[in-house]
Amino acid sequence: METQPPPDSIDNYKPKKHLGWVIAGAAIVVVAIIVGFIINAIPEQTQPEQSTGPRPTAYSTDMRKGGVAFADATTSGYWKITNTAWDGDTVRLNIEITVDSGTLYYDFYAYASNDLTTVDPTETPGDLRHGFAGPGDTIAGTLTFSVARQPLTLIMLSRNQTQLSALPVDG
Repeated sequence: METQPPPDSIDNYKPKKHLGWVIAGAAIVVVAIIVGFIINAIPEQTQPEQSTGPRPTAYSTDMRKGGVAFADATTSGYWKITNTAWDGDTVRLNIEITVDSGTLYYDFYAYASNDLTTVDPTETPGDLRHGFAGPGDTIAGTLTFSVARQPLTLIMLSRNQTQLSALPVDG
């Protein structure tokens, strides 16, 4: 049995020993160690590499017309590559564009799938590098690119140089 100090003893004013702070401190240390292990176990998320080339786009096909659709706020239609011919480091593409609505001001470039470099069409007489077409018009022409044989993505740009649509070119 525990003996009580006399009522006027200094021991009456001494703080009682509590293990609560010791237990709480130990719990905090254990939790910090567990959280540290968990954080180190989670694989570090890396940001995807930034590409200087355009982003790939989904190809929206219009099977009824045999082409790929393009559209912006004022223009819509479809286009297709009707023939692809490689000769060494040069590819010649026959293109057909049909405008359903609006007036299309177009321009083209390609990017090489192997190294993501952009390639402008080579200027050739009668080429289809840039121009315009109105509603109901179907135009056809040729684009020539000087590039090592490899898969390409052909990009159609609008008047303000925004991407309207893209088509794959086999290498």
